[in-house]
Amino acid sequence: MKTIGLIGGISSEATAIYYREINAGVRARLGGFNSARMVIQSMNFAEYNGAHETRDWPFIRSGFDTATRALEQGGADVIALACNTLHTVADSISGATTRPFLHIVDCCAERLLADGRQRPALLGTAFTMSEPYFPDRLAEVSGLEPLRPDPEAQAELSRIIFHELTLGKVRPESRDIYIAEVERLAARGADSLILGCTELGMLLGPETSPLPVYDTALIHCEALVDYALA
Repeated sequence: MKTIGLIGGISSEATAIYYREINAGVRARLGGFNSARMVIQSMNFAEYNGAHETRDWPFIRSGFDTATRALEQGGADVIALACNTLHTVADSISGATTRPFLHIVDCCAERLLADGRQRPALLGTAFTMSEPYFPDRLAEVSGLEPLRPDPEAQAELSRIIFHELTLGKVRPESRDIYIAEVERLAARGADSLILGCTELGMLLGPETSPLPVYDTALIHCEALVDYALA
């Protein structure tokens, strides 16, 4: 079994999902008491959220560079970042290691193509939905261009992520807001839904979404288990 190196803490809720799902995946494949070999560098979300708000990219890049090198020195065979939004500076991670870096968008794109999806909708933080890093990467590797909510809706959906989900709060009223937005995206022609935030699976899933769900966190975890057990 190979060792997974994970940059986590952004947020701790998302990192808990990764830890749980990766270990569950290994146990499902190998049975018994098997669990993953994993090294985690857990960052302080307050520092990195603040740096993201002020667009202090040098601070974020420096921290990720240091964390990546520590993971490699700790024996990681593959590196991953348990956060969608800060994949903005994924090049700081891939450039700091000789190990493979599993990009979350690439993993999601592969699954969408395998299922024959043609017009996915994208939900995530306002940054993920409005900036080019996720849509451009998705288009580059898959040819798919995601539908996104309008700016006003993006702001409200992002507020729920940052002020509720990253703090472990799951409110039925917020789920209703998300479901209503997914219905609007479906009416615009979306054939599937990308949960482009690693915490969004806390709020939406196959049983609640009006569209077929592609949870990037879960897809990412499955890809890491595949790599570790290959």
